[in-house]
Amino acid sequence: MRRAHIPVLVALVMVLAAGYYSEQQNDIIHNQALRADVRREVNELQVSLEGALNADLQLVRGLVAVLSTEPDMSQERFTQLGEMVLGRQSGISHVAAAPDLVVSMIYPLHGNEAALGLDYNQNAAQREAAYKVRDKGAVVLAGPVQLVQGDEAFIGRFPVFVGTGENRRFWGILSSVMKAEPLYESHGFNSLDLGIEVGIRGQDGMGAEGVQFFGDPSVFTDNPVLLDIPLPVGSWQIAARPKGGWSASRANPWPWRLLVFIAGGFIVVPIYMISRLSAARRDAIRTLKRRERQLETLSRRLEIAVDISKIGIWELNTKNSTTVWDPNLREIYGFKLNDPLSIDTWESCLHPDDHKKTVLEFRNACHVGGSYRSEYRIILPSREVRHIRSMGTAYADSDGWLRMVGVNLDVTQDVQLREKLIEANTALLQRNNDLNDAKIAAESADRAKSEFLANMSHEIRTPMNGILGMAELMSEFDLGPEERQYLSTIQDSSNALLKIINDILDLSRLEAGRLAISPIDFDLQNCVAGAVNLLRPKAREKGLWVSVSFADNLPERVHGDDGRLRQILVNLIGNAVKFTSEGGVDISVTCRADDPYNLVIAVDDTGIGISDHQAEYIFDRFKQADAATTRAFGGTGLGLTISSILAKRMGGGIDLCRLKEKGSCFRLKVQLAEAVNSSGASRVETMMDTAALAGCRVLLAEDNRTNRLLVRKYLADLGITLSEAHNGRQAVTLCQDMAPDIILMDMSMPELDGLAATREIRALEIEQPVIVALTANAFESDREACLAAGMDYFLQKPISKSVLLRTLTMLRIGQDENNGQSG
Repeated sequence: MRRAHIPVLVALVMVLAAGYYSEQQNDIIHNQALRADVRREVNELQVSLEGALNADLQLVRGLVAVLSTEPDMSQERFTQLGEMVLGRQSGISHVAAAPDLVVSMIYPLHGNEAALGLDYNQNAAQREAAYKVRDKGAVVLAGPVQLVQGDEAFIGRFPVFVGTGENRRFWGILSSVMKAEPLYESHGFNSLDLGIEVGIRGQDGMGAEGVQFFGDPSVFTDNPVLLDIPLPVGSWQIAARPKGGWSASRANPWPWRLLVFIAGGFIVVPIYMISRLSAARRDAIRTLKRRERQLETLSRRLEIAVDISKIGIWELNTKNSTTVWDPNLREIYGFKLNDPLSIDTWESCLHPDDHKKTVLEFRNACHVGGSYRSEYRIILPSREVRHIRSMGTAYADSDGWLRMVGVNLDVTQDVQLREKLIEANTALLQRNNDLNDAKIAAESADRAKSEFLANMSHEIRTPMNGILGMAELMSEFDLGPEERQYLSTIQDSSNALLKIINDILDLSRLEAGRLAISPIDFDLQNCVAGAVNLLRPKAREKGLWVSVSFADNLPERVHGDDGRLRQILVNLIGNAVKFTSEGGVDISVTCRADDPYNLVIAVDDTGIGISDHQAEYIFDRFKQADAATTRAFGGTGLGLTISSILAKRMGGGIDLCRLKEKGSCFRLKVQLAEAVNSSGASRVETMMDTAALAGCRVLLAEDNRTNRLLVRKYLADLGITLSEAHNGRQAVTLCQDMAPDIILMDMSMPELDGLAATREIRALEIEQPVIVALTANAFESDREACLAAGMDYFLQKPISKSVLLRTLTMLRIGQDENNGQSG
């Protein structure tokens, strides 16, 4: 019995194994075939979409090239180029140019007016996207995004740079908009004939990490076929599965399977053969239908692509010299559909200047395997000239006859655009030359201006030194009331003239960037009080009050330029006193709650006030409220200009309060810092005892007789031995003879100027004196030149007696201390 069962058991095992293996193989083959079908269909979609995106982006690059050469392009010019470059056949719905990241030009304008004026700087996401394009220097395809017009679209952002080399700069961006729905529709993503379900993800070019923006989200979780669509920056990922999802294997009941396998032991071969034949037949029918559908789709797409691209197709049969011209080619050459055409017709259309070369190139390609490529001009029946790019290939047909197939493209617009680009580049070169000439002229004018200001400063300060010095000496005498009034008028007028000179020079330094901010630690309240106290006598004389208030949370010591802060306050408070005849001036000092070093100083007066019209130019140079104000109160109109520039240099600015009904109010904002040495004492100037000057030997090198007389009077009765040199050469000689302790050296002198004289003195083998520049040259460059020549100190004319004596006393005490340490 057991021997009898062995064949049965073996047969049963083999049938079960064959059945199981058959089920497994059927599932594998089914899945592989189904995935292959899905891959072929989705690959067609991927290739079509990628080709369309690259073609459209390539069109826009031509427009970017024109913008880089014409940065000041108008909307009309932009529209003209948009029609020329994009035409009406691309997938781009519109393009928008955004110089400085503000949308200023759109093509087409109709229907897109809502996007004009869109400022990318106002939206953090748009500003970041624009900067990303600028930093990468290449096109970035973003989206899909919601347009202000209401549609969903993909946006290609192209960076536009102008200039070359070191002058290359970022101009803005050019955005091309491809609306999403027409893009999907034109490439068959929504086609009812499509046998697959498709999903796309990778918004903003993020690839597999990006957000899905097309299709059913479940496609990506259902073991899909995945392909990448490369973009200029980043990629998209497309996923596909069959419509309705992957078909699952059907689970049969085990009793039925057992019966099938038992029966299969008797009829396995016939049934297996029949099933194989049936499956092969079904596969063949399905394959034929699919290929028929593919051929139909490809044919329709090819027809659409040829029609959109306006490519003309031709074919030549050398056996009978017949030619076939498609409708696009006939349209390019200006012929109607029923016009008889031949190879002679083509040759008759060639431009006379291109005829010989073009025909020779064509004939040279007339052999099996020959290829033909040429560019030439044709003359239409309307006498219009067009530029043609032609390509063709020769082959042998089934009868062995030579045939040629090729295409013609109308590249007239490309040639015209290239010519315009050449013209634009020529104009740009000429413009650069003009700008270079203008730059040279501007630099020459700037040098002339600097020389004029230096000469003016020196020539005015020299006599001013005599006027102010003599007035100061005269004030020490016992004068009558009337003479005292005359003297006061001289001093006030001279100081006013000196302020005008200082304002002009300060403005010149600020414009040239040579006026530096020199921060130090200082007492804030002392600085403000010092500026206020300087103006109190003038306010008291006019019967005005001047009040100052300080907020409780102000820091005691700060780090900044106290001199420039005091200069700004003197200008603001001085104007308030000048233009107020009744009432007074209120000054309040506060700070921001979150930053105690961000100061706000308000100067509020009850004066003549400022109208809205006058407020528009109140900070302009050489401007006052009106001509009557200038005649009544005087001044150059530079004070507020200089103060405003200084305030900006100190991290703030000056604002005019517009809501005040009477008088005017200015708010000064400056950004100071925490004091470096918070526990240090305030800087205090102390008077020194001039008795230290007794016995001091002083050499005065000065070519101006008035200035020599003034210094002589200043130093009289102090026990000083004073010698005078009229030029630099004499100063060097006297220095060798008298061995002075201190030399007061003018910069501009005959025979040998102060700088050269200082260098010669420093080269002498003598006990070196202290050399103090005493000059009317007021620029920072003059101070640097004096120190570089070997001088120790710099004093500027006009100089007061107190400043001169304090300086000499300080230097003399320093000499005595050094001598004591040496001994």
